[in-house]
Amino acid sequence: MLGEVCAADGSPLQPVGGVAGVLRCPTCGHRTDEPGDGRLGDGFDVNHRQWGLRGDLHAWQAMRELVGATPTPNDREAIRAAYVDALRRVADVDIDQTDQRVVHRPHLDHGGMSGGSVDVEWWRSRGIPLLVERALQRRPTPSSPSAPRPGGRVIDAVVWTILLAIPAALVGGGGFLLVQRAVGTRVEARVLECDTSGAIIRGASTYRTECIAQWEIGGRLVTGGFTGGNGASDVGRTVDATVRGDTAYSRSFVLPVVLIAMGLPFLALPVLTILRTNSCSATGHRR
Repeated sequence: MLGEVCAADGSPLQPVGGVAGVLRCPTCGHRTDEPGDGRLGDGFDVNHRQWGLRGDLHAWQAMRELVGATPTPNDREAIRAAYVDALRRVADVDIDQTDQRVVHRPHLDHGGMSGGSVDVEWWRSRGIPLLVERALQRRPTPSSPSAPRPGGRVIDAVVWTILLAIPAALVGGGGFLLVQRAVGTRVEARVLECDTSGAIIRGASTYRTECIAQWEIGGRLVTGGFTGGNGASDVGRTVDATVRGDTAYSRSFVLPVVLIAMGLPFLALPVLTILRTNSCSATGHRR
């Protein structure tokens, strides 16, 4: 296998010390003993260092797009038949039936002296055998990390729910408070009193502060709830507020900005995880 290169970045594969027959890409770290997805696309993770003719590379790429998502059959002959059929479909040549050594296909011609030419013998002796071996070697086993885990989807759903719930609560709560402070009738509200009550929920102590304020709208004095101030320290003070319904909201943006700032780092983790996964799928060995 020393004549092969990584399909992701073209780096020559190098032996892994102490592990016989295993090669590794020095750039992306991919190893030839890593299990795949159990699809025919697994066979395309490495390429031969030298193609037969110029059309072979484009036939290879077209085959990957055509059968990459097809589940890998259970036996060698069925796998080989699938790749041979894929080559027949993209290059209109059956390597098991034709006596031709080279065929030319205009749709595979992307320039060069032998552009569009497909080396039938290269596919018969090197291209198809490599695909078959890689597809066989990369089939996931029940104990491999890529194999489905019992209850794995449920566990993943729970983990993702927790990861998304924290930033959703913080960023969503901060955004809600921003809207409450920005939209409504502006008034000067005088905070009359604040009451802090405590409770124990599932063994944890929680505290809630409820305040009452008074403000004037249209010459009418209104008494209602007050949210978003500094608690008991606001009692007796007159603050700039926005009224929505029967509640006045402090126009101070400190609390909502703090909530959003606290939530963004938590939001970054799932976002980066999704971007990394998509990047690996697009540029790695599933291409």
